[in-house]
Amino acid sequence: MLFKTVLLLAALTGVSAFSCGTPKWSHTGYSTTDGFSHFKTTYIVEFSLQCDSPIRDATFYAVVNGKTYQVAQSEETSKFQVSWQLEHAESGSQTFDIHIYDDEKYAAYQRDGASTQPLFTIQQYHGGLSYNRFFYAESFITVLALAVVYYAVTLRTQLKA
Repeated sequence: MLFKTVLLLAALTGVSAFSCGTPKWSHTGYSTTDGFSHFKTTYIVEFSLQCDSPIRDATFYAVVNGKTYQVAQSEETSKFQVSWQLEHAESGSQTFDIHIYDDEKYAAYQRDGASTQPLFTIQQYHGGLSYNRFFYAESFITVLALAVVYYAVTLRTQLKA
C-alpha cells in the first residue's frame, strides 16, 4: 500500500511540473550601494512574466553565479522576485546574468548542468559600493533641530512648575 502511495505521489509531481512557452517579461532591479552602513550587499530583481498557459502555482528558479535561488511570487501584484546577498568584497561594479528556469527546464539544468538553456536571462547592473561617511549635513541639521525642540519643551515645563 505504501509503495502505491509513493508511486502515485511521484506521478502527480511529474504531471504538475509547469512549463512556460514563449515567455514575455520585463524587469526592475535594486541593489544596495552604501557599503558603510550595511554588512552585505543585497540584490533584488523583480520581473513580470507572461506565458502561453496561465501561471498558477508555478515554481521558478534563478541561477546567479552558479547558485540557485527559488523565485517568490507576490500575491498582490502577481510579479516575481528573486533576491540574494554578497559580501562587499564580491560586490564591485558588475553586471549579473540571472538565468530563470521553470520546473521543466530546471529539472534539465539539474540533470545536464550549464548546457541547459534557461527560459530567459535577466541582466542586472550593479554600479558598485560607496563608502561615504554616515553623518551628512542633513542628518546634523535634523539632530540639531530635535535638540532645540527638546530644550524648548523642557524649559517650558520647568517654567510652568
